[in-house]
Amino acid sequence: MTATVTPPALPLVSIITPSLEQASLIEQTILSVQQQTYANIEHIVVDGGSTDGTLDILRRHAGTPGFHWVSEPDSGMYDAINKGIGRARGEIVAYLNSDDLYFPWTIAAVVAAFAADPAADVVFGDALSVDDRSGRCVVLMHPPFHLDWVRRVGFLAQPAVFWRRRVLDRFGGFDASLRLVADCDFWMRIGAGARFRLIDEFLAIDRIHQEGLRAARSAALASELSTVRGRYVQMAGLVHVSRMAYDRVVAAMGRRIRWIRFAQASGRRRSSGPWGGLLGDRSIEFSRRAILLGLIPGLGRLVRAEAIRRPSGWFPAPRRSAGLGDHDSIDGAGAEVRDVQRSVRTTAEAADHEAAVEEDARLDQVAGGRRVGPDTQEGAGAVVGE
Repeated sequence: MTATVTPPALPLVSIITPSLEQASLIEQTILSVQQQTYANIEHIVVDGGSTDGTLDILRRHAGTPGFHWVSEPDSGMYDAINKGIGRARGEIVAYLNSDDLYFPWTIAAVVAAFAADPAADVVFGDALSVDDRSGRCVVLMHPPFHLDWVRRVGFLAQPAVFWRRRVLDRFGGFDASLRLVADCDFWMRIGAGARFRLIDEFLAIDRIHQEGLRAARSAALASELSTVRGRYVQMAGLVHVSRMAYDRVVAAMGRRIRWIRFAQASGRRRSSGPWGGLLGDRSIEFSRRAILLGLIPGLGRLVRAEAIRRPSGWFPAPRRSAGLGDHDSIDGAGAEVRDVQRSVRTTAEAADHEAAVEEDARLDQVAGGRRVGPDTQEGAGAVVGE
């Protein structure tokens, strides 16, 4: 008689998506969650009261198992995320902005990483920044997690970060008083006690779909980020300058070591092993020349944009509305990355260069996918869909 083996229950994964006036983008985000190879997912969209057709899209997906949505006024993106966290039931939690995407293998890879390391509180991986118009892909490859680096100069690619519910139970949610960088504050705060695990996989696509950076928004981001960093470290003096330089060099070395491993793995293109999801996708074209040139100090950030080419079938370019949309306003949000090309002469300068480019990239990733200022829809009631 053959015994019946019941597999252990798959942990529920909760994905929260904040949204406001994102009808041209949000459906692709929803589909990227629905097309996961992992089954036990709940997707919670918290909309701020859109009037651009977003609610029609949400209603269209309302019958999908695990999909839930609500539309009501809120005080900003992080307030919406915290509302979603309050509704979430999953053991693993993350948020995905309404202009970003997961790869089909993303959540399966994350769950496997958590299962392999029960002590891990946070799992994060690499990401691609993709320009909708040109198809240009920029590799966002992380160094191993180092708290001082994150607090002084570093960033994590937000859509590629997942955490266990126990992190929220211990540290709480996002600081809703912040408008632009509460994700950075979250990593800095929980990093003192949570254990981070970096995995060799691309987990998310950060979509670039706006014309350019507004200087006022950049200034607001830089100011808020400086204030947040100042909560955790002294941001002036010789000690800070020396620690910042040290952190940048160590981070650059960590990225370079991982890029060497990626270059080796890309030559084999196996679906199992490091970066197997991306490398195993035969629809994606790789430039071995760019990957190998990326090993040269000072050239990394300049040539890695040519290492991977976006297949046309990944997602269509967003539809453009005739009027001035929310993403065109000062409170608009979306992923923007400036093209930065600076000459680099030494390895130490290369470390500073990569950190500076990363700083620019994060300042241009303006919180993603929804308006980040307070919503002013007095008298509007909540619309809830399940």
